[in-house]
Amino acid sequence: MVIVEHFRALQQADTALWLYALVDGFQYEQHTGQRLVYQRGINRPIFLGTEDEPLAHAGPWLIDVVRAPDQLQSLHDLEQALPSVSWLISAIDLEGLSQLLQLKLDAQLPDGRKVLLRFYDPRVLGNLMQTMNNAQRAEFVHLIDEWHFIHDGRRVCMGGPRA
Repeated sequence: MVIVEHFRALQQADTALWLYALVDGFQYEQHTGQRLVYQRGINRPIFLGTEDEPLAHAGPWLIDVVRAPDQLQSLHDLEQALPSVSWLISAIDLEGLSQLLQLKLDAQLPDGRKVLLRFYDPRVLGNLMQTMNNAQRAEFVHLIDEWHFIHDGRRVCMGGPRA
């Protein structure tokens, strides 16, 4: 897998980096026939601790693939089959990155209504990145070294100085 090889090369220069998969729980269950199960320190549903927690199984999940390498192949297969996986490289730990992503879930429309921002769907993320200016993109990926996903059939990387 190209993303894993890329991560390992980066990690040689900076051992503080972690590789995470951001996964749509509903798509994961549809593809594998199994629900993701919360394992502290291994994965975390982003809806955990929010008003949407009852839907956590079907919402976004952050998976530490350094600590769960056995899931790499199934996540790669899922990424190829459905628009449901993106890869994040960051020095932030699982809990901290989950909380950072949680803060991005809610967006406010011009009329004041709040909506769920499905940035964990690569189709939405790709379109969102195209509508943002450079400053907005930089703010959105703040503290995330690289964010990789497939959009319109090609791999996209956005993020910090290494992106």
